[in-house]
Amino acid sequence: MIRTFSIIIYKIYLILFHRLKVYGKEHIPKGGAIIASNHASFFDPPVIGVSCPHTTHILARDSLFAFPPFGWFLKKLGAHPIQRGKGNLQTIKKTRSFIRMGEKLVIFPEGKRSSDGKLGSGLRGVGLLVYQAGATVIPTYIHGTFEAWNKHHKCPRLGKKIACVFGKPLDFSDYINENGDNKKMLQKKIVDQIMEAIANLQKWYLSGANGSPP
Repeated sequence: MIRTFSIIIYKIYLILFHRLKVYGKEHIPKGGAIIASNHASFFDPPVIGVSCPHTTHILARDSLFAFPPFGWFLKKLGAHPIQRGKGNLQTIKKTRSFIRMGEKLVIFPEGKRSSDGKLGSGLRGVGLLVYQAGATVIPTYIHGTFEAWNKHHKCPRLGKKIACVFGKPLDFSDYINENGDNKKMLQKKIVDQIMEAIANLQKWYLSGANGSPP
C-alpha cells in the first residue's frame, strides 16, 4: 500500500514538474532481470521505479537505514540494506535470490552518482555480479536527472525534463560458458558491454529518440 501510494505520488510529480517520458517498455522481459542504469541523481531510483511496469528492488548501503523510521520507509519502497565490508558476497547472494524469484533488481554500474552528468566507467564488480547471478541485463539510460537534482544542489530544480530509456536485454550466457578467457577478463567484458549499451541509448535519445531504442 505504501509503495503503491508512493509510486503514484512520484509519478504525478515527475510528469507534472519534469515532463517524464518513458521509452522502450517493450524491451522489458517477464521474470528476473537486472536493470543497469547510469547514475547522476537521487531521482534515479524513483524514476526507474515509476517507469518500469514491474516491481523493482534496489540494494543500498546499510548506513541509509540507520534512522529506523527512514529505514522502514526505504524497505517499503523496495530498498534492501547491504553491509559494508560484506558487499560482494552479500550482494551476489541477494541478487541471485531476486533473480530466482523473478524480480527486477536495479543497479548502477558506475557505483556512485556522477559529479558532472557524464557517463563514467563501470565497476568490474558489476561484471562479477552478472557473471555469478547468470542474469539478463536491461541497459537503461536516464536523461535529465543531473540537471533536475544533482549532488551539488540541495533541492530539485523544477521544469527540467527527465526521460527513462530501456534498451534491448543483454544475454551473457555465452560469456558465462566461455572457457578461453579467465573470469576477470570475462567480468570486464560484461561490464564494458553494459556501459556501451547505455552509451548507445544516450546517443539514440539525444539524436531524436526515433523508433524503438536499441
